[in-house]
Amino acid sequence: RLLEFFSCSQPHGLERHLLLPPNMRPRITATALAAALTAPVCGVQGASSIAFQNAEYSKSAPTKQNGVSWPSLDTEKSTYVYVHTSDEIAQPTEFFFGSNVPVYVAGDFFNTDDMSTKMATAGQSFLRYPGGSSANKLLWDADYDSYPYFSGYSWMTADSKYSMEDFVVTINNTGATPLVELNAALSLVYGSDVGADYFIQMHEQLLAYGCDVAYYAFGNENYGGWEPPYGDYPVNGTLYGEAFLVAAKALKKAYPKIQIGFVGEYDYTSVADDSITPASAPAAASSQTSGPRRGASQPNLGVVIDDWMEDILSVDGAADAADFVVIHEYYFKTTSSVPTNVELLEEVGQLSDMRDGVADFFAEVVPEATVPPIILSEFNLVQLASAGCGATLQFINTIWHAEILGEAIQGGDVAALMSFSWADAAENCSNTGRGTRGDYGLVSYGSDTIEDGTPTTQFYAYALFNLAFGDSMVNSTISQGTSTKIKTYASTFSDGSVGIVIVNEDSAAHTMRFDGLTTGAITANGWVVASSDPDAEDPLSADGVTWNGETPDTFPLETSYTPYSASASEGEVLEVDVPAYSVTGIVVYY
Repeated sequence: RLLEFFSCSQPHGLERHLLLPPNMRPRITATALAAALTAPVCGVQGASSIAFQNAEYSKSAPTKQNGVSWPSLDTEKSTYVYVHTSDEIAQPTEFFFGSNVPVYVAGDFFNTDDMSTKMATAGQSFLRYPGGSSANKLLWDADYDSYPYFSGYSWMTADSKYSMEDFVVTINNTGATPLVELNAALSLVYGSDVGADYFIQMHEQLLAYGCDVAYYAFGNENYGGWEPPYGDYPVNGTLYGEAFLVAAKALKKAYPKIQIGFVGEYDYTSVADDSITPASAPAAASSQTSGPRRGASQPNLGVVIDDWMEDILSVDGAADAADFVVIHEYYFKTTSSVPTNVELLEEVGQLSDMRDGVADFFAEVVPEATVPPIILSEFNLVQLASAGCGATLQFINTIWHAEILGEAIQGGDVAALMSFSWADAAENCSNTGRGTRGDYGLVSYGSDTIEDGTPTTQFYAYALFNLAFGDSMVNSTISQGTSTKIKTYASTFSDGSVGIVIVNEDSAAHTMRFDGLTTGAITANGWVVASSDPDAEDPLSADGVTWNGETPDTFPLETSYTPYSASASEGEVLEVDVPAYSVTGIVVYY
């Protein structure tokens, strides 16, 4: 099996491996050999020539159940929606339902039956390793003798941490597609050719583990002064772009199906914030900007290297070598004022800014080049260092994530999404205006009040999309009762069933009437995610959810909690009530 990975699936791999000096060959351990012999091949086989596309993406509706009658509510508002089941408007793929799995989490955290069940419940089908800034610090082979600059991060390769081999186990457990970050700092410190060879060895070790990775990202937020080797070695867009080009050429020459992207930005300008103290910039960077900046998701006190995108794209060949552009955005960064619910929910509209901003950079610097797909591989509604910190654990983050999933698929501005993070680390908020604790994770980790692995509010947006959103997005139009606080995302499944996700930002319940569905008698199952404290002055600030009226604590949700049920005869509209401040998923069966 190991020989197959090196010789059959990758024709030049074994030959190259044997030609390397012994001290430069990937370390094929007994454990890796066992994994190669017994594990299925993970990764994308025969990836599309365009990153994050999958024309064969297919999804069947969940099994129909005999649910309980859909609850009737005291509603004063009606919203009529026409679902155009034959009008396909977008193609969802597995690449929209991803997250990060960081190396700094305990090695035994991800690979338990409980965690695999929760990942399946949330439909996690695209996973990024080693997650965030770890990319520019981790040596996968712990070779600190050859690369002593990184010895200060040796704790990342301790037996207790989440190793690359552990990551492969997670990929096999979940069936997710892997994306691996490369250590761009290594190329900047030790030279582009040294880095490129190291990355090929890394890929071959993954092959030895039984994982044929197609997607690689070159570093993480290297435009920022918080990322190594800034301050120790020169870093700017030109040097990074040159190193990226060498790595891309080498990897693709050795393994032509590999696709690789660079770390980019989508905005030129800084966002003013009078609470920011300018950071002093080490002399290594030629120029920099201090303070929060859209399109460059740095900590509130951080240095951002000027002209980053322009300088990368000015490197001859870099634009053509890029299969995708990596963007990060932790939307609300301000420390001087606490964000309102309205401000947070308006952030979702920035997705179009990302596509337009990246396209503008390409048009200015390399107008002849094709703009590659964009991946938003880290995001959340606020930055933990901001005054919105606590919102990460509030019910508003369920609604916010449901909207960003729906709008990203519908708008086509980005080709892939990866929330940060599946698990991260709970933090005390320096500004408690929206709560005392914050956590980027879809499940808790390191909290002193919540058990590790407990799903947070944003988890339930993914769980709902996993149940009620199919493999083809179709048009849905609000024909009457044009409330701007109601959003619908309609889809069809491969078996002909129809899925609809309804987001209600309104403080009032709505009766939803769906037309265009009944060519015959239909039945529907549904799931409603609502605030755990609906009678509070601000239900969106509640720190929990209900799932069909119950506090969810058993997984998988699909078989642990009875769905609601509704029906309509031929020619009738399907009518259901949705609560104030809620996200609802419906699957219509014929």
